[in-house]
Amino acid sequence: MERIILNRLEVPGAKEFDGKGIAYCATCDAPLYDGKEVAVVGGGNAGLESVIDLEPYASKIYLLHRRDTLKADPVTQEKVKGMEKVQIIYNADTTEIMGDKFVSGLRYKDNKTGEEKELAVQGVFVEIGIIPNSEIVKDIVKLNSKGEIIVNHKTQVTSDPGIWAAGDVADVLYNQNNISAGDAIKAVLNVYDRITGQNREVE
Repeated sequence: MERIILNRLEVPGAKEFDGKGIAYCATCDAPLYDGKEVAVVGGGNAGLESVIDLEPYASKIYLLHRRDTLKADPVTQEKVKGMEKVQIIYNADTTEIMGDKFVSGLRYKDNKTGEEKELAVQGVFVEIGIIPNSEIVKDIVKLNSKGEIIVNHKTQVTSDPGIWAAGDVADVLYNQNNISAGDAIKAVLNVYDRITGQNREVE
C-alpha cells in the first residue's frame, strides 16, 4: 500500500503543469530548482520542511499559507522564519498556476483583502496534506491518529502477527522511496524467518 495525496491543487494550470514545475516532494526534487525562485503552498510541518529542503538550492522561496498563523511546530517555524531567502505570505489562496511549457508564475488572492497578486516562480511545491491509503485494513490492524499502520520498525510486523506493512502507509518518519524499499526488504526477511522457524531476537 502507498500514501496518497489528500489534496492536489484544484486551480487552473494545476493539472497542465503537474511534473512541469509543480512538485509534491521537495526532498526528491529540490536540486532541480537550483538558482530558481519557487513557491511552497502549505503552512504545516510538511510545507516548512519542504522550505528547509529547498533552502540550499532555490534563490528565493515564497511560503504561502491560507491562514494568518502557521501550523508547523514552533522549532520548525523558528528555523524557517530565520532564513533570508524565505518570504512568508499569509492569508494566501492560490488561484492559478501560470506558464507556457513549464511553470512561470503563480497567482494568489489575499483572502482578507480580496486583492489578487502574482509571483514570478519557476516551481511550485504543494504540501496541503496527505493521508495513508490504509482504509482496507483499518479494522484489522492498529492505526495511529494519522491513519498510519503502526509497525515494529525492526521487522515491519503490525499489531496482527501475520501481517506486515511497509512504505509510506506505515508510521515512518521519512517518506522516501528508498526507505520504503528498505522496509519492504526487512518485511520479506522477517516473513522468511517466520516460515523457516528462525528465532532471531527481536525486542
